[in-house]
Amino acid sequence: MKEGKLARLGNVVKADQCLDYLLKRPRLEMVGMGLIYGHPGLGKTTYAQRMAYSKGYIYLRLESYMTPKAFAVALKNALMRHLGAGDLPVTGSAAGIMNSIIGLLCQHPEVVIVVDEIDYAFREPKILGALRDIVDETMAVVILVGMQNAKEKLYQINRYYFDRCGVFCEFEQPSKKDIAILSVTVMDVKFAEDIVDYIYRRNKGTLRDTIKLIHSIESVAKSMKLSTITVHDLEAQK
Repeated sequence: MKEGKLARLGNVVKADQCLDYLLKRPRLEMVGMGLIYGHPGLGKTTYAQRMAYSKGYIYLRLESYMTPKAFAVALKNALMRHLGAGDLPVTGSAAGIMNSIIGLLCQHPEVVIVVDEIDYAFREPKILGALRDIVDETMAVVILVGMQNAKEKLYQINRYYFDRCGVFCEFEQPSKKDIAILSVTVMDVKFAEDIVDYIYRRNKGTLRDTIKLIHSIESVAKSMKLSTITVHDLEAQK
């Protein structure tokens, strides 16, 4: 398996298009909030982290224990580091810290904030309220990342928050095309077309499981010293 190779799978292409839409939106008429959601194991967090790192965005992962003030402190620290101010003590009330964050974002409208595990905020409406205030009062883009029912929960909790999401991107199970792309992008061994069909029929529905299966087939090919592996080769090993 080739280390460090990134595959442009269908979910990645869709998510990039959603982000691009928000960045190019009419900023005076539309707030910059989007939601990426889907079942576990489909690559949402990997995408969010790599996208934030490669583009210089702020990535913040919510934790189950986070209070509104803990969230405000974490976001202020991340924003200060992003702006080159380093780690400085953050003091004051949650409201005061959020006001200072909004002030900074008004001065830096190009900032993009990625908030992973947004599901934890569904138990803390004040965190959702803080994110709403950010997109309402600044030009910043906020990308929320959550589980498969995040879209429905957001709608149930507060229709006004839901309506602020300009784009929704659902991460789906790997397609046959995705598997073919993975085999070319990250494998050292060539996979015949019937192997791609074999993997598509047997994968458990997540990107994580698909990669495990691909890796196990590649290991068989290497043990047989094959440059290309077919289903016939695979069955001969059983």
